[in-house]
Amino acid sequence: MIDFLPAPFAWIDIPGKGYSIAKYPITNAKFAKFVEAGGYQERKWWTDLGWSWHEKNKWTQPRFWTDPKWNGAEHPVVGVSWYESVAFCLWLSDITNENIMLPTEDRWQYAAQGDDGRAYPWGNEWDASRCNNNVDQRGIGKTTPVRHYEGKGDSPFSVVDMAGNVWEWCLTDYDTKANNHNGDTRLRVLHGGAWGVRNSDILRSDCCLSFTPDDWNDDWGFRISRSEVSE
Repeated sequence: MIDFLPAPFAWIDIPGKGYSIAKYPITNAKFAKFVEAGGYQERKWWTDLGWSWHEKNKWTQPRFWTDPKWNGAEHPVVGVSWYESVAFCLWLSDITNENIMLPTEDRWQYAAQGDDGRAYPWGNEWDASRCNNNVDQRGIGKTTPVRHYEGKGDSPFSVVDMAGNVWEWCLTDYDTKANNHNGDTRLRVLHGGAWGVRNSDILRSDCCLSFTPDDWNDDWGFRISRSEVSE
């Protein structure tokens, strides 16, 4: 149980697939629990390479943690690397005794598209009103609260914000497609598009980016997944 995490939070069970996925991206209020728990000081919640980067760069919090443009309680946390996202998952797994990790690319994409392989979480036709984007170049230039588009751009399983707002880190190695949180991986996958995206094709559920796991940006965040068995 993770009732101690601030609202909004819900697990969405993906029928017949052996996993659940968070209904919303991880917010600043939720990530604050990790920071307050000493997440940036506790070695045990970091992978070997993640801790090496942590020590090298003296990470103590997400990069935009104190910037009011990005740190609204119900806005998705941004400025987090893949390593920090995994550390959050390992911390949450530790204190809940559940198997929590970033979703694999396949699991993320299925939760966004369902069985029909739709282009966008809501269907096959682009609709700028259903997510936070800049396709019409009238975007707001920042994140929105994770419930802002609930009921408008939801996936077939009612997962929210899987297009626009923030790119979301996935567990998957971009080159090998392996799904392991340890090891020396050159690139990791991100899915979902973000608030600044101007091309609707980039907001498709099957479109992805790849970046080094130590990298971070003001439009990158993550959501979590819970498995019945180990990844």
